[in-house]
Amino acid sequence: MINTIPEITFFIIGLSIAVSLGSVLTRRQFTDVEKTKKQQKEVSEYNKQLRGAMMKRDKPLEAKLKKKQAQMKQMQAKLARDSLKPTFIFIVPLLLIWTFVLPEIIGQDWYNIPAASSPISMNLIMFETEKVTLESGRVLEHGVPTFFWYLISSISAQGMIMKLMKMT
Repeated sequence: MINTIPEITFFIIGLSIAVSLGSVLTRRQFTDVEKTKKQQKEVSEYNKQLRGAMMKRDKPLEAKLKKKQAQMKQMQAKLARDSLKPTFIFIVPLLLIWTFVLPEIIGQDWYNIPAASSPISMNLIMFETEKVTLESGRVLEHGVPTFFWYLISSISAQGMIMKLMKMT
């Protein structure tokens, strides 16, 4: 079993990199990346122009842009749907890993086992760091639970991998 720092820390980082890589590859397989980028840019530019017209109180430009509003909302909805397809495909294997594999590797209470130590308290809505005494006797003032560490690692890995693979 892997349940001590730093082994669990690096294991979770590796897992989040693998999951992020799988997610990005799935997204690349099921979406037209260049078309998506182009549409996102178009929607972003439209929103910027509309906000600018509203701030300047330019009624003629605002009226002209509002005529395209339905088309832009439809494009935004399509972008959202297209981004959810790979998520639904990838979520089932991920849930199987969390439910069956991680308890075998880390332990049944894997989501609460400390995986890292934070220099500051990170008390958020669902997660909080807490004082933890490790088996070695070492005391962590702000122990980060495994699931919280996974979220932090995953968000970081996802952003970097998407940049490296030119998905954003």
